[in-house]
Amino acid sequence: MSVSVNGINIAVRDLPAATDRYERLFGVKGEHVGPEGFAFPGLEGTKIDLDGFILNLITSTEDGTSVARFLERNGEGVFLFSAKVDDIDEAVEELRAIGMPPLLAETMRGDYGAVNFIHPRELNGVQLELIEHP
Repeated sequence: MSVSVNGINIAVRDLPAATDRYERLFGVKGEHVGPEGFAFPGLEGTKIDLDGFILNLITSTEDGTSVARFLERNGEGVFLFSAKVDDIDEAVEELRAIGMPPLLAETMRGDYGAVNFIHPRELNGVQLELIEHP
């Protein structure tokens, strides 16, 4: 399995304020990501590309999403670590073989590419996103 760092996702309550803060911090303009850019409904965010390391600020626009539950439980902060893979099906099978089953029975596929996740309980409280870019 070929894996490289894609970036991190930070759960935020106020997306415009957080976007402004991070844009000023890094001197980089973020790109708005609408609901169509996520595998699950009820999310929106800002993608900040830091020389290939992607910082995603994510908020929930609906109750009950994984981000909404995270914010309720933990407050704002690192929500997940994102890893790029060349072949998501192979990566999922390799992780399954070492006792880390994917969160989704079927990998989600869309304009964003293909994604699956490893539950935080498997990795010391940090959710892992596997992403194969289109």
